[in-house]
This record gives sequence, C-alpha cells and structure tokens, in this order.
Amino acid sequence: MTETASATAPDPGLFSRMIGVLFSPKETFAAIAARPRWLGVMAITLVVGAACQYVILSSTAMQDAMFEQATRNPNMTEAQIAGAERVIGYLPMVIPIGTLFLGAAFTAVIAGILMLIFSTLMGGSAQFKQVYSVVAHSGVVSMLQGIVTAGLILLGAEPSGTTAPGANLAIFVPFLDETSFVTRFLGAIDLILVWFIVTMSIGLAVLYKRRTGGIATTLLALYVVIALIIGYVRSG
Repeated sequence: MTETASATAPDPGLFSRMIGVLFSPKETFAAIAARPRWLGVMAITLVVGAACQYVILSSTAMQDAMFEQATRNPNMTEAQIAGAERVIGYLPMVIPIGTLFLGAAFTAVIAGILMLIFSTLMGGSAQFKQVYSVVAHSGVVSMLQGIVTAGLILLGAEPSGTTAPGANLAIFVPFLDETSFVTRFLGAIDLILVWFIVTMSIGLAVLYKRRTGGIATTLLALYVVIALIIGYVRSG
C-alpha cells in the first residue's frame, strides 16, 4: 500500500520543490516524504548562503563593528589589536568556506536531534533520510535570510553592533540603546528564521502525522530561550 502511494505521489523537480516549500509547504513536504532527496537543494542553499556571508563579512561596516567589539578591552596590547584585525580580515573567506564544507554535517546534526526526539522518544516511524530532506529543504527559507541581509548591506544598512541588519524585531525599538538587553534580545529574533522554524515544523508534522502547532510552539519556545541567552551575553 505504501509503495503504491509513493508511486502515485507527485514528483516535483528541484526548483518546484524549492518554490513549493515557500508557498505550499504541506503538499511539497508530502512529496518530499514520499521521495526524499536533498543533494540538489543543499548544494544551492549552501552556495548562495556562503556567497551572502562573504558579502556581509566583507563590508566595511561589519568589519568595523567586529573590530570594535574585539578590541573593547582597554588593556589589549598593540600586538593583540593587530592580531584581532588580521583575524577579522580572514573571516570573509573562512566562514563561507566553513559553511560549504560543514553545512551538510550541521544539517545531519539537526536531523539527528529531531530523529531522537520524534522517532526514538516519541515513537515515530520516519526514516533519517526523510528528516534530513525536510531540514535541507527548509533551508530554502533560511537562505532568504542571507539574501535579505546581504541586500541590506549592499544598500548601505548599518549593523547593530556585530549583528548584521535584517528582518529582526529590534527594528521596532529604535529608541532604545543598541547595547541594551532588550535590543540585543529582539535583535536575535529574526522573522525569516521564525519562518524557517514554522516551515520545518510543517515538514515534521507531515512526516510524523502530528499537529504543526504543537511542534512549532515547542521549537519557537526553544528559539526564544536561545535569543534570551544571546541577548544577555551580548549586553554584558
């Protein structure tokens, strides 16, 4: 019965799946679950993401912000300051290359954690390649985050401290000190990343035949906790 359903299920191509994740995620993830594939979408999202990181980290505004953050200690020696400047200069190459080589492994870690929760602890029956494919295709949304941020940088938008400009909640509190806890916390909550979490939740709900709301609420709550920690650390 399962083989018959898989054989008759829609089989969208790579770009159809990428568009479908954005505009009709439930139907697209059902097709992905029937025929899990990830290589093509991961290649595109990683290459585009790495290119966006290069643009962001190469910008004068971001490098100045990172240099200021790295040299805040008044007791730093000239050698230490020069070393920080060199390291920041390498980042536009190191980070994108790291993304290209480690992106697949990072996706595997996320998929493994989700498998542990939903398959092992909650008794689900999805296969690893299905979960991996869901996470990989959800990356289409997070790719948009890089495109938006890189676009804003090219248009001359200024970072908030070392946080690159983007669709984060800090834009709603421009009257607050950019180093305050509230600003740092809201700056860590990116609306496109929220979209990514909701999209991935839809995929997991399709795989495990559960309600999207419960999965999304749990993952978003975890995201808020992480944002609180980031806000606390960056405001200290």
